[in-house]
Amino acid sequence: MHTIDPAARLKLVAVDMDGTFLDGAGMIPDEAWQVIADLQERGVHFVPASGRQYATLSEQFARLGVIPIIAENGTVVMRGQTEVYSNIIDPQPVAAVVDAVRGQRELDAGLVLCGRRTAYVERGDAAFARAIAPYYRAVEVVQDLHLVQDDIIKMAVNVGTGKVAQMAAALDVPLQVVVSGSHWVDAMNHGVHKGLALGRLQESLQISAEQTAVFGDYPNDLEMMGRARYSFAMANAHPQVAQAANFTAPANTEHGVLQVLRAYLEGRSSL
Repeated sequence: MHTIDPAARLKLVAVDMDGTFLDGAGMIPDEAWQVIADLQERGVHFVPASGRQYATLSEQFARLGVIPIIAENGTVVMRGQTEVYSNIIDPQPVAAVVDAVRGQRELDAGLVLCGRRTAYVERGDAAFARAIAPYYRAVEVVQDLHLVQDDIIKMAVNVGTGKVAQMAAALDVPLQVVVSGSHWVDAMNHGVHKGLALGRLQESLQISAEQTAVFGDYPNDLEMMGRARYSFAMANAHPQVAQAANFTAPANTEHGVLQVLRAYLEGRSSL
């Protein structure tokens, strides 16, 4: 396992959520709040970078006040109510994804249209509601997703266990299709990812890669690794992420992000 050089002048720490910052129960560890407070006292921006909805992330981190947030797998970056960046999908590919998912009922597929105002779903059953609840707090159930009037920045498909590869293959659309979790397949414009979003945020804050640390575990975190000198793959990370990162952190079940950040704050060169 590795640490951050105690002499590094960090200005930004970006963390993925599931499998990275959250513990084994999918919760923010209690000790995280003091670590974040200590970072902020040093002038370091703490940035959640997730496939989750902005409304969800802003609620989870409400006690921190206004912080930068990279949401929806990098399709939107917000600081409070100020939009730093967003990337809108054309209506035709949106309609194509709606039709494609409707044709995959055997995969137990359910589509979330991620709009700038809120998220939209057609399925109103309890099982689907439970599946999306941790990621989408602001949700509107509609009769027909084709009739949604909003700027769509991402589409997320929730599927049954072991079915993400089949769902990804079924999305034969002119979009970037990314497996973002064991039950999730996302579609967004080509070239859009957390790395692009982090770059836009770095530009707006005038922060360099040398001043940045990132933590991730899944392929949708890959592009972030190239935006930070201190790129950490969790010990439980996907092999592609482990190969792309410069360093390794203990697993999320061991609160690995906090271990690394605490060592940096205390000026230690080992965990």
